[in-house]
Amino acid sequence: FNVDDCPALKGAYTARGSKGQYITVIPKLDMVVAHKTDPIDGATTFEQYYTLLKMIINSKDKQPLPENVDELKSKEWYLERVAEVGRAAKVPIIQVAYKDRTRKILLESANFDSAAARPDATTVFQAASISKVLFSYIVMLLVDEGKIDLDKPLYEYTGGIVEDRFKDAVPGNAEASARNEAWAKLITARIVLTHSTGLPNWMRNGGASNAKLVMSQAPGKGFTYSGEGIYYLQRVVEHITGLTLNQLADKYVFVPLGMTHSSYKWRDEYAQLAAYAYNADMMKGSQRTSMPENAAYSLRTNAKDFSLFLEAAVIEGRGLKPDTYTQWLSAQRLIKPGYYYGLGIRISPNTDSESYGPLLSHGGSNGGTSGFRCKFWIFPKQQTYCVYFTNSVNGGGNTEKKIYQLFFPQYPDTKY
Repeated sequence: FNVDDCPALKGAYTARGSKGQYITVIPKLDMVVAHKTDPIDGATTFEQYYTLLKMIINSKDKQPLPENVDELKSKEWYLERVAEVGRAAKVPIIQVAYKDRTRKILLESANFDSAAARPDATTVFQAASISKVLFSYIVMLLVDEGKIDLDKPLYEYTGGIVEDRFKDAVPGNAEASARNEAWAKLITARIVLTHSTGLPNWMRNGGASNAKLVMSQAPGKGFTYSGEGIYYLQRVVEHITGLTLNQLADKYVFVPLGMTHSSYKWRDEYAQLAAYAYNADMMKGSQRTSMPENAAYSLRTNAKDFSLFLEAAVIEGRGLKPDTYTQWLSAQRLIKPGYYYGLGIRISPNTDSESYGPLLSHGGSNGGTSGFRCKFWIFPKQQTYCVYFTNSVNGGGNTEKKIYQLFFPQYPDTKY
């Protein structure tokens, strides 16, 4: 067994029958797995059995990891360092979830008198563009259900009719408008999730609108980060399933994973739980209670909830077929040397640092003069991640760098 891939199998031993039967003893989990096959259908290969075994292990209730481990820096030490970062950057609240193979830390630091921290780290933040990653997981689950094909033009799911926002999109230029409409017929879910639609981030500053959608290049030709593309895919998925974005998230993610404080739309409880945005000079903004459901930026969550998503979906691939999971997190679109997009998530292969493997990440930035900043990093090979949320425009940039260096000092050469 590859114990780096599945640490629980360290010390396990397996016997195999001549017809593809298996029995595995896993001392670390006090578990025995027996697998019987019907020889008429063909013997189960070791690779198939190994995949099944990992699924069983991942689905087994695990004992929670401790926050503090002897000879390692304590949670209190990290809380003090995070508070120092927040005070230096003028960030009112920083919330963090960090996990490796030995421990899991949840912390929330209120760094000024203007904001209070919750001891259980349940303050809710706007997740901004991290919203896209959770939506991409929903799309991949729908792929496995046969409800959407990554390479089928999206307009074919709406009766072969191009959405009106792509039509007559260039006033006074019939040729450019016709080309834009023809290009719209080329857009697929894969093209959207790899950010290569040719659409801008937003047609109007500030987010979603009803403005016409104009592409700068043919879909699939190059990287163009686009919230508009994600929002278009959301509308198609809602049409296919007959469910709203938040209903889909409840069905496929929030309820199954126990993400009790997460939603793509405002909930009454957020009046007490949700953080207020702050500007660079520590002036208090709003909670943006009227923000509509949008897969590109409207997710509200906290570090505890989002850590459950990172562990189950991104690290374990729960609910996804192995090939689908691999495809989701494989480098597919070059952004710049050393950086790629998979199907909704940023990937740095780190081919020069094979000891700790690739880095998966995504950041988020909501708001203009006052807003929210957040980011996560995952080293799948190491079963290690960190996600942080802030309620200030000062929460990106140097704050991001310092949070990374604080929790990942062992990976200093990684492109954070």
